[in-house]
Amino acid sequence: MTWPVPARIATERLVLRRYAPADAEALAAVAARNREHLIRFLPWAADEPQSVAQRRAWIAEVDAAFDAGTEFTMGLFLADGTLVGGTGYHVRTEPEPYLEIGYWIDAAHEGLGLVTEAVAALTLVALEICGVPTVGIAHAPANTRSAAVPARLGYARQPDTAILTCSDGGAAVAPVEWRATPSTLAVEPLASWPRPALTDADGAAVAWPG
Repeated sequence: MTWPVPARIATERLVLRRYAPADAEALAAVAARNREHLIRFLPWAADEPQSVAQRRAWIAEVDAAFDAGTEFTMGLFLADGTLVGGTGYHVRTEPEPYLEIGYWIDAAHEGLGLVTEAVAALTLVALEICGVPTVGIAHAPANTRSAAVPARLGYARQPDTAILTCSDGGAAVAPVEWRATPSTLAVEPLASWPRPALTDADGAAVAWPG
């Protein structure tokens, strides 16, 4: 199954969109300066810094995966175009097909509610545009900043499972998992959360149901 994820999602303060080759320089710089900030919970940060050429190659890979519907990786940009992090959906198939939201943000932009704003938009898109029955978030138990986001948005914490693992300081640990379903959208804060503006890969607007 391929989920119809829009190429661009614009909220009040943010643009979540597919990376373009022109983003390679900014991505190389932001990821490198956040190496120590991210490395405990995101193993890929151990490979930083990467060159602009390496990042350009990575962008080609994740854009191909986006086209194939196997992973939906997006940059997290301020409305003025400044790259401040990364987000998107991991495609999961167990115990049933669903999308899992991942996110990271530049240390200098923490504490501003930007990740919550991005995840709220991605939750609405997954459930209302893509028709996903369940959208998830998973994080290491010690990652309290990541935990605050789904809790704030009304996700339900799940019983521990053995399906997924995540990283904490290089060790594989069982994650804390959260789920949202269409019924979550009837409860605040998502019940009144503004719907973001959506654009497809051709630049055409994507309409919300109803």
